[in-house]
Amino acid sequence: MKISERDIFNFVFYPDLVRKEIKAFLSSIAETSEEVKFYRDLRISLNQPIEKNIKNKIAEIISAYKLTESITLFPMHNPLKEKKHDKFVLAAASENNTAPRMVTKTFVDDGKDYLIKVLTYGKTTKIFIFSTHDEVIKDFHIVVEPQNLRFHLDDNTEPLKIDQAIEADLVRIEL
Repeated sequence: MKISERDIFNFVFYPDLVRKEIKAFLSSIAETSEEVKFYRDLRISLNQPIEKNIKNKIAEIISAYKLTESITLFPMHNPLKEKKHDKFVLAAASENNTAPRMVTKTFVDDGKDYLIKVLTYGKTTKIFIFSTHDEVIKDFHIVVEPQNLRFHLDDNTEPLKIDQAIEADLVRIEL
């Protein structure tokens, strides 16, 4: 009986593909065989998560490897309602409201690693992106939901300025 490297691989990863006599033989020597141990260790390591710093090192070395990570940020609380001033308004008087409306929303991710502040003032919006670890985030995208608006930023040292009012319910950072 001849056993190939592929038979040993299938024995560990796809045992249903291995013939019965080969499976019986490999089962009998599995505890002492270095080849079977190698593939078992490989299978175990494939199920373990890879740390972020290792992924970053791989992305630096291999240009074809694109490290994409999507971080979803949720609103911290509902924005404050506009305050009504407690003043008398006479029946013939009209309320003068010439100032643009300002609305702010704060978003944070589950791990509290990132904080985003969306400030809408009149017909313009500024989006401020902060790392709670005081790191500069480089070359990333911001996706604003529910409109699915996507913006690219070189870094987070300056706010993103948009010439339209945006209603944001959810924000994603794509690294």
